[in-house]
Amino acid sequence: MENKLDLKGLIPSGNELRVLLNSKHISEGEINNTLKNKGVFCGNSDKTFSVPLLVATLLTSNEYSNIIDKSMARNLKPKSKISKLELSNEGANWKEPLKNLFSSDFDIFQDIPNIEINTKPKLTFIGDNKAKIQYEIKRKDFSKDFLNRELDFSGEIIIEKQDDGISLESIYTHTSSETELINRRLGVAIAKKLKQSGVTKSDVEERITFDSFKDIERVRFFKRLTGGLGEYLKLDNVNEIVISREGSKTPLPNDPKVSWMNNTVTLMKIDGNRLHDIFLMSDEIYYKYYYIHNMLVTYKYSGSSNSGILKICFFFSSSSRKKLSFDKDAELTFVITGSNYENQPTASSRKNIENDISEKIRTMIKTEYQKILSERT
Repeated sequence: MENKLDLKGLIPSGNELRVLLNSKHISEGEINNTLKNKGVFCGNSDKTFSVPLLVATLLTSNEYSNIIDKSMARNLKPKSKISKLELSNEGANWKEPLKNLFSSDFDIFQDIPNIEINTKPKLTFIGDNKAKIQYEIKRKDFSKDFLNRELDFSGEIIIEKQDDGISLESIYTHTSSETELINRRLGVAIAKKLKQSGVTKSDVEERITFDSFKDIERVRFFKRLTGGLGEYLKLDNVNEIVISREGSKTPLPNDPKVSWMNNTVTLMKIDGNRLHDIFLMSDEIYYKYYYIHNMLVTYKYSGSSNSGILKICFFFSSSSRKKLSFDKDAELTFVITGSNYENQPTASSRKNIENDISEKIRTMIKTEYQKILSERT
């Protein structure tokens, strides 16, 4: 992935700046932090209020560079999702249908505008129980905001037969909205091919989506993720939690503690240091009135070859291109936003460490999700 355009040499203003700031690539936090550094304090973090304020000011080259650098670094980080398919039996040959699928002529890039294919999806097998699919695209769109221009993005899917012998786990990793959509299309095609070949019991993957939870369960699940995973991942700090009323079916009660949120709150950021002092998070009776939009957590990591500090963001992400404000099919996604190791790893060992960390995060997610399911009975 690389940026072919020197964005730092361009400082948009007026309508160009408005388009850039309103794009999904720039976060509300990046806009509000820039305003605060300029001495402008906005009571509402929503872009409806903050973007006009920032557009009305003149951005310095450093301010603009900081916005771009932070946005690019955040958007280009690999984001991961997990799913599962159950095999029809332990001896099912799941690799042969995959070979047939990727040797056929099927177009997963159809109707995705403004992209070029750098590398078509390539299937490789790693040992007897693992398959990897990798590809790369180039986004080319000079009609939109600055961050949409000439960027390379990669996508990856790893399919691995689990130790139970009867299930396949898929790990989807994307770096842009386009590769997120391509991954979803590949996942659907793979699931259908395996089912048609009699290898799996269903042609629909088991995914962890927003709608996989009841309202109370969803908040409970996110809070439990802060518990970490044994000696491998230990909570260091909950940096922030962003909650939202959007998507909640439950009307607010006539309770002054929460009724003020009615028609006034879309997103609300909670400082992790005050997590246990805020009744919305500490009292489960309020869980049904909102959901967690995203959560940023710092863990202490301890592995076999290294240890350090990790900052991980959990959120629900959708590959849908429909103009919906909310998608209940959005999938649980995680991204490592920062890391600091005690022993600086070499380039060759870094990948192994990252794979180990990703495995620990996935194990933590699956463990806590299974707890939620088991509590229903």
